[in-house]
Amino acid sequence: MTSNIPTTNSVRNRPPNTGNLITVLSIDGGGIRGIIPGVILEYLESQLQELDGEEARLADYFDVIAGTSTGGLVTVMLTAPDQNNKPLYAAKDIVPFYLENCPKIFKQIGGPFAGIIKLLKALVGPKYDGKYLKELVTSLLGTTKLSQTLTNVVIPSFDIKTMQPVIFSSFQVPREPSMDVQLSDICLGTSAAPTYLPAHNFQNGDREFNLIDGGMAANNPSLVAIGEVTRQALKEDPNFFPISPMDYGRYLVVSLGTGTEKQQPRYDAKMAAKWGVLGWLVTNGSAPLIEAFTQASADLVVFHDNVVFEALNSVDNYLRIQDDTLTGDLASTDTATTKNLDDLVKVGERLLDEPVSRINSTTGVVEPVPNGGTNREVLKRFAKQLSDERNLREANIRDGGVAELYVKMTSQIPTTNRTGLPPPTVGNLITILSIDGGGIRGIIPGVILRYLESELQLLDGNQARLADYFDVIAGTSTGGLVTVMLTAPDQNNRPLYAAEDIVPFYLDNCPKIFPQIGGPFADIIKKSKALVGPQYDGEYLKDLVTSLLGTTRLNQTLTNVVIPTFDIKTMQPVIFSSFQVSRAPNKDALLSDICLGTSAAPTYLPAHFFQNGDQEFNLIDGGIAASNP
Repeated sequence: MTSNIPTTNSVRNRPPNTGNLITVLSIDGGGIRGIIPGVILEYLESQLQELDGEEARLADYFDVIAGTSTGGLVTVMLTAPDQNNKPLYAAKDIVPFYLENCPKIFKQIGGPFAGIIKLLKALVGPKYDGKYLKELVTSLLGTTKLSQTLTNVVIPSFDIKTMQPVIFSSFQVPREPSMDVQLSDICLGTSAAPTYLPAHNFQNGDREFNLIDGGMAANNPSLVAIGEVTRQALKEDPNFFPISPMDYGRYLVVSLGTGTEKQQPRYDAKMAAKWGVLGWLVTNGSAPLIEAFTQASADLVVFHDNVVFEALNSVDNYLRIQDDTLTGDLASTDTATTKNLDDLVKVGERLLDEPVSRINSTTGVVEPVPNGGTNREVLKRFAKQLSDERNLREANIRDGGVAELYVKMTSQIPTTNRTGLPPPTVGNLITILSIDGGGIRGIIPGVILRYLESELQLLDGNQARLADYFDVIAGTSTGGLVTVMLTAPDQNNRPLYAAEDIVPFYLDNCPKIFPQIGGPFADIIKKSKALVGPQYDGEYLKDLVTSLLGTTRLNQTLTNVVIPTFDIKTMQPVIFSSFQVSRAPNKDALLSDICLGTSAAPTYLPAHFFQNGDQEFNLIDGGIAASNP
């Protein structure tokens, strides 16, 4: 069985089919804040060494190590082989590496005009030239390729030319040789944060890559890693025991954040409503748009992981360590002063003794787990589980018990229905309609929806509406507006709009929402406006949705809806969901406010502020969190 494993020959771990668990380590992006997970990893590896000897390394225990941006760099440090086919770096070497090299990667400008110089540099190019980082990773990694890592790795990046995520995954190499690129190129691609470091172009075989920071795709790569493993198992890779996508009980996941500033807001909707391109890219020494993208992607993954592990009674197999109390320079991506770097080390050390916390799926707030112990205590328990799992695999290989174990495992896999979810009480399916964001391109799904509804009407009569057939309709940005049109009630408690009305609505109103400037100087005027404020004032859209929807609230929709937005003040996604209203009454907002919030695209329309009960919302486009909801 093991002789036909399609993964790389350099992987030293015994495959998961010789044990009970699939072990995953995930490390977020965050620039210099990679020091924080560096401290955590040093402690975890030290616990493994206490159990199994000084030569123990994290790559010996995890089936997959995933990292984004700075987390991708740490991933490569832990998994790239040295001349003895051992990891290039032990975990204890990560923090010293950051302390030594960050000041050279992110050279600080001093003096009374530092702020002005930084602003001018940010306007015309990246803040840092990236040359030192390029020389550093090239000299360290040489020509080592993805196929040579000592365990499987998953490192997200984003291709700015094709406008799609690129996931560098050990599992893909046998199927796609063009993905077997040099680790130095992967590091430079995943860490090329817009406005901070230049995009990275390279060629591998006949394939070209034009990469920017992986945080644009998945700043928390744990879900991507789990997806890669599940896909591999479903392809009947003999490396893996049979596993259902819902069988999270077989995963052991350690997910490490790099800290956030959520409890010390720096922005709000009133500020963001005035920003143009310049404001979104440079405010208070940071890039709010980049922060929003990376934080939103990370938070939604945490939300998903928590909900799934809870629902499947597997919370003890999932540990997320994150600090959301950072302030000032500590929250910076690039303030690489000696004092700030030393302070980040202290943050990591303090975090070890903080209580284990999880995100509240209703409020979005991270809360301590009652009687959950400290991060240090749980890491010690995880170290024991990792050691036991490794020893079990060694014993099963040694004793030739793989086939017997395989039979035992397959017999214990719980049977589920086709979706893995309980069926609705009066039917066989859960029906979901999802509509992406995209501004005026909402016309495209409008055409598709018109056809779908017409087919339903052929079957069930002219009064058939999409809201009668879908348990959930979800939409983001322009898709959120369509969602509300299809589900808000009219005076007869029927949908406000039929699907056939969507395209005419867009044709009539888009030219007024996005008024075009004509004349020979139109382009110059547009660019000048976009620099200092949103391109459109949003007044017509506000008047339109307010007049159409009046005081109709989320709880009044004719079927369940889910509409993502993003709060620029709390720096976290806000999901307006019919399912949450009973638990979180403050989410029962006016549909007009939800529409204005989810469609407030940075640089196009102003951020939207409103209050509901005692909760304040400072919303921007839901596409920052989930353009496909």
